[in-house]
Amino acid sequence: MRLRALQRQLQDIYEINVDEDVDDFLITDPRLARTLDTSANPRAANEKLLLCQHEAELQLSVYIDSSVMAKLSDEDPVFSLSNRNITQYCIALEGVSHFLYLAWNAEFERSVTLMELELQAEVDKYIGVSQLLRRQNNVMSDGVHHWLFENFTFDGGLDASQLERYRDANHFAAKYCWRLRQRYLNRHQSPVLLSELRRFYRKTQSGKIRMINAQA
Repeated sequence: MRLRALQRQLQDIYEINVDEDVDDFLITDPRLARTLDTSANPRAANEKLLLCQHEAELQLSVYIDSSVMAKLSDEDPVFSLSNRNITQYCIALEGVSHFLYLAWNAEFERSVTLMELELQAEVDKYIGVSQLLRRQNNVMSDGVHHWLFENFTFDGGLDASQLERYRDANHFAAKYCWRLRQRYLNRHQSPVLLSELRRFYRKTQSGKIRMINAQA
């Protein structure tokens, strides 16, 4: 499986275009990822968006661990998403989501927050998994919200500010995706759902949160 397939999936959902191909920015070597990670609290993870900004130039890499990519190659979720590969699919989708959201906003010279990246990625995972499972007529689609937003644990290596950011992203994404499920997914209203998602994608962090709270 190539990451560009996930990039195309998200670009189609949100009706956006990014000329860069995420596969050109992919690294899978954990040692290289550790070398490139200049964050305040570098930690082991299967997925990272690695950034280096110098004046107006932004350099980035998308790290997805080689074991994740190998699993997706052996059991391509595009053809069959199951308990065997859904975790790896979400890891890869999160990396592509970060890359795409940052690249798309950069084209408009818009800055993004780390919280904004995580919030959008949580929504992207829910929509991406739900869309793929429904396309495959998979009964697992009914349990996606619980699996993503309730049946999980936070990384013990997160510092206080990171933990707060991930908790907030999970909280707001869970509220938003529950509402999407009730209003659109359960009623199979795909065109209206896409219109809603595209409006959400184009909002800033504060705009996203206001939109979520207004619908709650």
